[in-house]
Amino acid sequence: MNKKNIALLGVAILSMAILTWNQRDAGSTNENNLLLSSLNENLNRLERVEIKTATGSISLVRLDHGWGVSEKHLYAADFPKLSKLLDGLSKAKLVEKKTARLENFAILEVRDVKVEGSKASLVSGFAPDYSFSILIGKSAQGRDGHYVRRPDENQVWLTDNSIEFGQSVLSWLDPIIINIDSENVVKVDQFDASGMIQLSVERVEGEENMVLRNLPEGRRLRYPSAANELARSLVNMRLVDVEPHVPERWQESSRWEYQLGGGGKIIVRAVELDEKKWLHLSSSELSQRENDRHLHQWDFEVADYVYSDFIKTLDDLLAPPPAAASKEPSAAF
Repeated sequence: MNKKNIALLGVAILSMAILTWNQRDAGSTNENNLLLSSLNENLNRLERVEIKTATGSISLVRLDHGWGVSEKHLYAADFPKLSKLLDGLSKAKLVEKKTARLENFAILEVRDVKVEGSKASLVSGFAPDYSFSILIGKSAQGRDGHYVRRPDENQVWLTDNSIEFGQSVLSWLDPIIINIDSENVVKVDQFDASGMIQLSVERVEGEENMVLRNLPEGRRLRYPSAANELARSLVNMRLVDVEPHVPERWQESSRWEYQLGGGGKIIVRAVELDEKKWLHLSSSELSQRENDRHLHQWDFEVADYVYSDFIKTLDDLLAPPPAAASKEPSAAF
């Protein structure tokens, strides 16, 4: 082997050694390469988490029974989403240095949120004797990770994993209003705004499907399980927005009463105002989760597909009436 080949072999071996060292270093669990080195040990002590952008801010506050969204009168926050954000931040590692030049901050979307047009999000957390703040910018293309920058530093870094979160207040609300299995509903009564009962269905021993008690004479259900649909209205009910309860809003509302297998009752009122669909729930027999959130204190704006369950009428359950027999006399021959 000549000297040139030996030299090339030496360079190759050295390059492989450097590459192996860098890969070992990048995969290290040393807390020195963590984005937020002390967050993990302070996670359970956080009392407030803020997300600020150039156009607004969101403040999530720890309460006795969970977390609330300050901008929505402390209505319940989406805790799984918050947990995912904080877990991601506590485990995120800085894997690659990027620019430290201010003119490149806009490209990577890590400009200070006080700068007009900034697309960054400033995520901060606060405990009695601990706090953190980090600017989160653009997600990396073709690989996992986000560009981040500490507010008091110019150095931009790339993290090893993406950090997902919502930038709108509504995206941080717990989306589930209530979730009750349809099999736990034993009776459903619907009343109009005047209090007159419109329809009533209930489970009857020995019957496979719920029975419509006020079935008009000579009529039948659209299909045998049509009445069962009314018991599914409380399954995974989701909100669009929420406001504190306004009693005057419900003066012309319809009312649905759901009797539960354990003896409890849930009352749902429904009304459409200014092209928005609203529901209000009340009961003393909710689960611990619903009681903790005091559902009766809130009015819920819901999507059309949710609201449609609460504007059904008796006719919606019935098959079309039989065609009237022709009364025209037969043609004479």
